[in-house]
Amino acid sequence: MGVKKMGRFKRSTIHLAIAFLAAIGLAGCFEDEAEDAAEQGTRPTVTVAEIVERDVVATERFIGRAEAVDTIDLRARVEGFLEARMATDGELVEAGDTLFLIEPAPYEAALAQADAAVAEASAALQLAEVELERRTELLARGTLSQAEYDITLANRAAAMARLESAEAKRDEARIRLRYTELKAPFEGRIGRMQYSQGDVVGPSSGTLANVTRMSPIYVTFGLSERDLVELIDWSGTSGGEVVAADAVQVLVQLPTGRMLEEEGRLVFVDNRIDPGTGTINLRAQFDNAAQVLVPGMFLNVEIGERVPELRRTLPQAALQQDQQGSYVLVVDDTGLVEQRYVELGTNVGNDVVALSGVDAGEHVIVEGLQRVRVGQPVEAIAVSTSRQPEGATKTPTASDVTED
Repeated sequence: MGVKKMGRFKRSTIHLAIAFLAAIGLAGCFEDEAEDAAEQGTRPTVTVAEIVERDVVATERFIGRAEAVDTIDLRARVEGFLEARMATDGELVEAGDTLFLIEPAPYEAALAQADAAVAEASAALQLAEVELERRTELLARGTLSQAEYDITLANRAAAMARLESAEAKRDEARIRLRYTELKAPFEGRIGRMQYSQGDVVGPSSGTLANVTRMSPIYVTFGLSERDLVELIDWSGTSGGEVVAADAVQVLVQLPTGRMLEEEGRLVFVDNRIDPGTGTINLRAQFDNAAQVLVPGMFLNVEIGERVPELRRTLPQAALQQDQQGSYVLVVDDTGLVEQRYVELGTNVGNDVVALSGVDAGEHVIVEGLQRVRVGQPVEAIAVSTSRQPEGATKTPTASDVTED
């Protein structure tokens, strides 16, 4: 086994060495080709694309997560047998729909008993008031002592107190009867029901089911300190808002890579930056009419300007990198190759915004970069680059990554 492993190791090393030498040889071939072309006075052919100016909507992307505007755990507030389940798992429910019914009979009986107690206390109060009226006349004639009259007043007050107590107990019985019906507090989707018909449930039973509002829905995301300041400068503020919500456009990209057609609105900016992460939370609200967004879903949040700006764009295929930064090879009017370092902005489809380093109308090499050197004359063939809609960007997500 040791010999076989060593053999495989040697063969892998040899293969790597061959590949490395081949790469060196290929680079040497390109250099030799360029040198031969220069010596023979021929110009190597390259493909170039024009740097154009167009309206671009500046955008920034962040990772966000969908959150429910309202969500509630339904719990039993009285104890009893679960007489009926009025909905099914995952069903859409309307506000006021009865979802669970706890056996109401014991609570109906308690309410009837409370009603009887109220009637009894009310009759006792009426009797006490009649007695008070009669003894008031006797006191006026002087045939009743003040002490006896005071006792009559106290009896009437006690009867009133008993009636109020009975009425309070009746109200409590009525409330407990109402608790036997668990209703949906708002429109939404009910989750999995945890108890079956016939189970005994009560305040200690925990959650019977969860109801979540699906439309509208929040998408929460975090910005760094620098991104927040840029967003404030970018959008402008008005009316005391940290960020002018009307000045920015909020879109989301679904996990499949498709952009949601609905546009969101920025509705919340937190009042402090988390010192642990250095970020601040923002929240956008979407109508979610098709209920594509589900609470807990991770999304790419794209914030963009509403008013486009005229920007220079160049193909990403023209970009090269060295220790000093990003650069492109420009073919001037005489056909000579120039090296230009560029400051880059937002990606726009297959292009990128060039903030500095190049001008509109100039041509950059997109094919044949290996065959030329700076200062060398070339034969340029122009190509029309395909453009995505202005402002469209695609940020790699986890679903875009495949194993080799």
